[in-house]
Amino acid sequence: MTRNVAVYRALQSMASFGLEVFALTCAERGSAIFRSLATAEDAEWFSQVLDTAWKAAAGEFDEDELAELVDEFQEHAESFGTDDAESREFFVLQSAMLAMNAIVVHLHPSAARAETSGQTLETLLGAFDFKLGGEEARIVRAGETPPPPGRLQRTEQEAQAAVVEAVTALTGPQEVTRTFLEEVRERCRPLREEIAVAAAAVGERAGWDANPL
Repeated sequence: MTRNVAVYRALQSMASFGLEVFALTCAERGSAIFRSLATAEDAEWFSQVLDTAWKAAAGEFDEDELAELVDEFQEHAESFGTDDAESREFFVLQSAMLAMNAIVVHLHPSAARAETSGQTLETLLGAFDFKLGGEEARIVRAGETPPPPGRLQRTEQEAQAAVVEAVTALTGPQEVTRTFLEEVRERCRPLREEIAVAAAAVGERAGWDANPL
């Protein structure tokens, strides 16, 4: 799988507020997966976690409140209890963890943690591309060029690059205003909607019930 190497390299020199924005936007686009595939109850809770992550970036939560939410999320995640990468629960949990990782990046800024958000979403969307593209595997031998990413993963890579560009254009953390956060969140909407359609299609092909109760 061809990764977004240049973007992840740029994260290494990015200020902490930029890392947080990067993780937040990955979580926002990835939220389409848990909203499409989770139970109605879980989808509502995960959405609240994501909203909290955005509000935290705007300074609306203190660290103790956020740390408590991290602990609560970890307990909730254990209830999924699956390592099956072909299961609905796997995709739901991995996408939901993007929201939690954004909070962790807020509490403990780290380029590696921010990159984890990007890599995780790339992996999920790469799996969607594979499943919707007929699941035709290709063996890449040593020295061969890996195949280009599919449409969803490629579009995600472009979205990540756009976020890095937007953050780099800022002159300092004081410019990360509520308006800026609202703007970058809104820019996630087109791809988020496309991912939602793809998630529903993958679920249908796999025989998963939509939003099971």
